[in-house]
Amino acid sequence: MRRLLLLFFIFFNLTVKADYQWTANCLSAYNYAIKLNFQQSKLQLAEEKIANPKNLIPIYIESQIDFLQSFINENKNDLEKLKTNNEIRIKILAENKIKSPYQKLCIAEMYLQIALARVKFEEYIGCIYDVRKAFFLLAENQKEFSDFKPNLRGLGLIHSLVGAIPKNYSWVTSLLGLNGTIVQGLGELNILLNSTYKQPELIYLRDETIVMLTFLDMNLGKDRNDIKIRNRLSNLSELNEKPFLQFAKSVFHASNGENDSVITILGYIKKNPEASNLCYLDFMEGTALLNNLNFSSINNFKKYIETYKGKSYINSAWQRIAWVKLLQGDTEGYLLNMSYCKQSNRGKSIVDEDKQALSDAKGTEIPNIILLRSRLLFDGGYYNKSLQELADKTIANFPTHKDQLEFNYRIARIFDKQNNFEKALYFYDQTIKNGASSNYYFAANSALLVGKIYEDQNNKIMAVKYYEKALSFRDHEYQNSIDQKAKSGLNRLGL
Repeated sequence: MRRLLLLFFIFFNLTVKADYQWTANCLSAYNYAIKLNFQQSKLQLAEEKIANPKNLIPIYIESQIDFLQSFINENKNDLEKLKTNNEIRIKILAENKIKSPYQKLCIAEMYLQIALARVKFEEYIGCIYDVRKAFFLLAENQKEFSDFKPNLRGLGLIHSLVGAIPKNYSWVTSLLGLNGTIVQGLGELNILLNSTYKQPELIYLRDETIVMLTFLDMNLGKDRNDIKIRNRLSNLSELNEKPFLQFAKSVFHASNGENDSVITILGYIKKNPEASNLCYLDFMEGTALLNNLNFSSINNFKKYIETYKGKSYINSAWQRIAWVKLLQGDTEGYLLNMSYCKQSNRGKSIVDEDKQALSDAKGTEIPNIILLRSRLLFDGGYYNKSLQELADKTIANFPTHKDQLEFNYRIARIFDKQNNFEKALYFYDQTIKNGASSNYYFAANSALLVGKIYEDQNNKIMAVKYYEKALSFRDHEYQNSIDQKAKSGLNRLGL
């Protein structure tokens, strides 16, 4: 029935000559969608359809709404709805042969929306082919409308991601007809961002471009420029009403060990009862509070579990509640909450943290409280406090092999962050040597981090050696994440 109504409405609106116009209603609707206020966005679109029934932009914005709902809810039904509706939308737009740069752009971005939504459900083959369709449309559009800046958003993203693929897999992208480099993609997105300040009609693209550049610069950029990223994230308008900007800004500060800033950002979010929630922000706030050993964080994790209906970070939230109980001296509470990781009925998560939480729940080891406190303080960027937890300790204080490995690893991480690389390298090497045969992640991640130190010191030979060593460790915790980072390191070094 929904499909028939959608078809009826679209064909009815196309009885007059169609066009693409970013009217005031459309800009307002798009802005509401980015704020996750889908109800108000749809009201604005309804007004636009009455005032300007030939305008095709509302169809694109409706696709954006469906995509965002699928992405934040992690609900398979939302993904199927997006696929079904976009099949109709793409067909309608394709049948209207309009000489407009938005014609192929809107279709391409609908394919990209489906591709990104597929990732959470591990539909990787379908994702690749949707990206391919989008790429060819955007490439054609770029040739036809070379000065059309909105085209650079999709191209910049695809070029960056293709450029991040290790060279030994480049045959796959060649076979699919995809090409691009990280430098090219980031350059295109920076051009687009600059254009949003020079051309008022492009301002609607600014927030999303900032979010994309933040994550791509942090994870793919060869020479990460934190000053540039920080400046980009300062003086953002309506920050408290824009969940994805809050997310990007919080992740950046967290990656720089600025935990207090994360607590401040997420603590002053303006809750709009009409808007959908980006529930992950509750998980992030809880994590930031826990990293400061603030046990009220348990309320954030409980709220996340209760309100989020997807599967990502659910096990991780249960584990963090268990950690709070353990730190409070409640071992039974720890075991009880860890048991919930094994009872989750939400399906298999693809998130490394969830996999690790489940693995820990199936095991019998209880975390060492001293090491746990040090780890949490370290994750919050409280490096001196983290070191103080370990200052008067030696390996002899930790009877298990795991705890001995983690003791050396934690000290190495702290010295690394304090730029005391000589001591960091010593403790990393101790961890690698003693943990080579274990399935814990400490040795593999130590090798990865040593590689990064040498890369930053322009010592390519040693950097390659340790990145390859990181990849040589198999069947350990956080396997996918560590392997991906080591491959990205080799890729940055031209291998």
